[in-house]
Amino acid sequence: MSDTQPVQTDHASVNRRRFLKVAGGGVAGSSLLTMLQARQAPAQIKGTTLRILQWSHFIPAYDAWYDRFAKEWGDKNGVKVRVDHIPHLDIPARMAAEFAAGAGHDIIYNGSSILTRLYYKNLADLTDVADAAGKKYGGWIPAAKSLVEVEGRWYGLPIFYILAPMLYRKDLFDANNLKYPDTWELARVAARTLKPKGHPTGIALSQCADANLFWRSMFFSHGGTEAEPSGASPTLDSKELREFLRFAKALFEEGMTPEVFSWDDASDNRYLASGVACWVHDAISAYRTTEDTNPPVFKNTFLGLEPQGLPNKRVSVAAPNVWMVWKFSKNQGAAKEWLAYLIDNDLVGMTESRGYNMPYLTDRYKKPMPVIGTDPKLQILQDFPKIVAFYGYPGPSTTPIQEIVNTFIFPDMITRFCRGQSMEEAIKWGVGEYRRIYAKHKGA
Repeated sequence: MSDTQPVQTDHASVNRRRFLKVAGGGVAGSSLLTMLQARQAPAQIKGTTLRILQWSHFIPAYDAWYDRFAKEWGDKNGVKVRVDHIPHLDIPARMAAEFAAGAGHDIIYNGSSILTRLYYKNLADLTDVADAAGKKYGGWIPAAKSLVEVEGRWYGLPIFYILAPMLYRKDLFDANNLKYPDTWELARVAARTLKPKGHPTGIALSQCADANLFWRSMFFSHGGTEAEPSGASPTLDSKELREFLRFAKALFEEGMTPEVFSWDDASDNRYLASGVACWVHDAISAYRTTEDTNPPVFKNTFLGLEPQGLPNKRVSVAAPNVWMVWKFSKNQGAAKEWLAYLIDNDLVGMTESRGYNMPYLTDRYKKPMPVIGTDPKLQILQDFPKIVAFYGYPGPSTTPIQEIVNTFIFPDMITRFCRGQSMEEAIKWGVGEYRRIYAKHKGA
């Protein structure tokens, strides 16, 4: 589980004078500047407790590092840090419960299902932390702020996102004269060829994050869009949607088995590691699972770029991860200082996650990147940021989009069609849900 890539930090590169110039004012901003200058917490947060709600990472070694790293920071700065881990799909329910109670953790994590827009009136403004990090590290990638920005203020801090490449069995492809899956059509041909030989493929068709992400990658790469660039209105109902659905159903019928209807977010990891799958479209946790549990299959597992749907059209929907601070938190100062410290060390987190965590800050993309820049199979991931998108593409992750994602309408629509409902009935249901939610949040 260990990785020998040297840990990289950016402490030495901090331009302190520049940082002082750009950081925001106010009590929290001044405290943050002081903290970062001195590399220690201000006196007012010493003796406090910081409670963090975190997911259970798909790379367990990362959780062990995170908990230790947080404790070490707390010990150094006189803050007792408590980190709680729960499954990522349980986060929305826990967030709702803490909101209703007006009490709970100081920092709450969102992964894939981002709820910043739905809760922003009850979240602390983290614009000062975000602006300081952006100035220090060359700015944020364009899609980052759409996840957390409302009316020009940042109500969450993006720290990493998760890429999802093609992971395919090169030995099976070569033995059957199949081409590298550079297009979705070539991936379909491979699935259709190898399923009868005991090697189907699979993308979850269930209410899990993978289904939300990967089918959207395919849809967007086929020219479909979910919303206008302004984010004001949905654009789901289109000829591109119908073409995508025809392709998706053909891929399901020719290359998959019905077990995808019950998959969770780890099912494709297990499917690849078992040696059954001919390809999966997933995060590199599947790669790591295979590396740890099935060396012969791992030896023949290779990564590919996001397949093209239309010529030259590649859109890879990545899983965003952001951290937020409740407005009811009585320890916002410590929360901000910890988040600023964490993002200063996001490349350490990338290393500890074995290349899984991708940074949002532009300067982090200097090649070779930690871990993925030195593994010949993973180096292709360094080129993914050019094609990364998040929910709402090509628009921002608006309030209605965040509700649509969290109620799994998009994968449910595909599932209805694949299970036998007519295409037009499935579209009528899906488009109706989009319009209903957009109408509910009109002006939000």
